[in-house]
Amino acid sequence: MNIKKAILASMLVSSMLVAVADPIPAGAGAAQEQQLDRWTIQIDPKWTEKLNQAVKLFAGEDVQLQKVGKLDFNNKNASKITEVRSVDGKYSLQFDYDTGVIWTVSGKTATIDQISKQEQEDVLKWLKAIYPKKKYAFDNEVEVIHQFTDEKLSKTSKAEVREEKTYELKGKDFSASLHKLDGIPEHIGHITIDFDKKELDPKLLKTVVDAAQTISTNKFEMTTAQLRVDLSPIISKNKPNITWVFHDGKVTIYADPNTGKINSIYNELGKQVRENKGISEKEAREAVAPIVKKVFNIDMNGYSVKWDGTERDFAFTKKNGMNVRAALDANKKVVYIRVGRAAAPGIIRYAADLEVKPQ
Repeated sequence: MNIKKAILASMLVSSMLVAVADPIPAGAGAAQEQQLDRWTIQIDPKWTEKLNQAVKLFAGEDVQLQKVGKLDFNNKNASKITEVRSVDGKYSLQFDYDTGVIWTVSGKTATIDQISKQEQEDVLKWLKAIYPKKKYAFDNEVEVIHQFTDEKLSKTSKAEVREEKTYELKGKDFSASLHKLDGIPEHIGHITIDFDKKELDPKLLKTVVDAAQTISTNKFEMTTAQLRVDLSPIISKNKPNITWVFHDGKVTIYADPNTGKINSIYNELGKQVRENKGISEKEAREAVAPIVKKVFNIDMNGYSVKWDGTERDFAFTKKNGMNVRAALDANKKVVYIRVGRAAAPGIIRYAADLEVKPQ
C-alpha cells in the first residue's frame, strides 16, 4: 500500500473507531506494550512526548492524554491502529502502536449547524431507507477527524495537521461519517444503527447465541447489536454493503440482514497461528467441518483445503460449492470461520449488498 492509499484508508479506520463502542483484540503487539485486556493496551512511554506534541499542534494548547489506548473490533485489517483520547474526552488521535506513526488527530470541535442542510438531509434519507422504524435526530456536537502527516512520512520531515477531514455525526442509536478527502469525491463513508436486545428478532438472536457457543466456551452476553452500512467507494467498490454485527467482547458474529443467515464468526480471544507448522490439512478439516455444518449448514465432504500463507488461514473450496475460510490457534481450535463472499481474501465483514436506496 502506498502512502496516499494508506492515508485514505486510515481516515476510514479512524471514523470507524469513533463509531463503535468496543475495540478489537490487538493481536501480536510490541513487547513493550502491556496489554490490559483484549481491547485496551497501555501506551508505551516512548511515544508519550510525540503523541502530546501532535495533539498540541491540533488543539493549540497542551492536552493531557490518557495512558491507555483502544482498538476497534470491526477493523481487523488495521488491528495495530490505536485510539488514544484526552482525559477530558474532547481530543483523540490514532497511531500505530508498533511504529509510532500517527495517522489522524481529532476533536469535538464542530457543531451540527456547521454541516450543510443538504448533507444532513442525505444522512437522514439513508438512515430512514436502511431502518425506517426509528426516529433520527442529530446531536449538536460533531467530532472532526483530521488527516495527520507524521514526520516519518513527510517529505519535509515535519509533522502537519492536514485539511482533509472526516465529520462524525451522531444521534441516539446511530452514527454516520462524512468524508472530505483529497483524491475522492466527498461522500458518506459509513452508517451504523444500534439496537437493544429487545428490538431484535428473537429467532435471529437465538441463531447468534447458538453460533457463539460453537466457537467459544464463554456465555454470549451481547454488548453490541448493530446494523453497519459501508457506502465509501474505497470499501464498497461495487455496491454499498450492509451487515449485522453482534459482539460481546469475546465473540463477534456477522450476519446477512436480508436473510438472517450468519456468514462469519470470530472468537476474539483466540490467537491465530502465523504459520501452519504442526497443523495438517486433515486436522484443519476435522476442526472446522463440524462447526461449518452446525452454523452454516455446509457439508465439507468433497472440499479441497489449502493453507493461505498471505491470510495465514485455511481456504476450503469446492466446485459449485460455497467457499469457506478458517483460522486456527496453536491448539487447533477455531479462531474464525467465514463463508461465501465473506470468505474472499482480505474481506472481514461483508454480508450482503445493500438493496435499498434513499428516497
